[in-house]
Amino acid sequence: MIEYKELLEACESVDVTKTADEAFEFARVLDEAGVVLLFRDKVYLHPDEVVDLVRKAGPLTLLPDNDPCKDEMNQLQEKKEQVDRLAHKQVCYIMWTGLGLAMIQVGLFFRLTFWEFSWDVMEPIAFFTTTTGIVIGYAYFLFTSRDPTYQDFMKRLFLLRQKKLIMKSPFQS
Repeated sequence: MIEYKELLEACESVDVTKTADEAFEFARVLDEAGVVLLFRDKVYLHPDEVVDLVRKAGPLTLLPDNDPCKDEMNQLQEKKEQVDRLAHKQVCYIMWTGLGLAMIQVGLFFRLTFWEFSWDVMEPIAFFTTTTGIVIGYAYFLFTSRDPTYQDFMKRLFLLRQKKLIMKSPFQS
C-alpha cells in the first residue's frame, strides 16, 4: 500500500506520464483494470489480496454458492443444534425432577401432618424447610447476581449444560 500522491509522483518520475493530469488518468485506468485498488487516498498494490480479506471478514451470504466455508458452517450449525436440543432435553429433565421432588415433599408433609404426627410437630419442620428454600434462593442471588426466578435458573442451567456438552464433544469435521 502506498499513498495516492506517491503513485502519481512515481508515474511522472519514470516517464510513464508527462503531466499530473495524465498521471491522474493513468491511476484511474489502473484502478478500473483491477491492477491496483484506489481507496481513500491509498493505493493497494495487490487488490486481489484485499478482496480476499474483505470477503473473509464479511458475512457468509456474500460468499459464492460453491464456497466450502458455507458447507462447513452448515455442518457446524447442525452440530450446534444437536447440542442445543440435548441440552434443552437435559434441562427439562432436571426441572421435571425438581417438580417431582417438590411434590414428594408436599405429599410427605401432608402424610406426616395428618396421619403420623400432628400440626404441632410438623409446623416447625415446615417452617425450617421453607426458610431453607429462601436462604438457598438468596445464596443463588449472591453468587450469580441474578434474580432467583425459574426462567433465569433454566437459562443458566441451559447454558451450563450446553457448555459442558460442547466441551465433551468438540466441533470437528
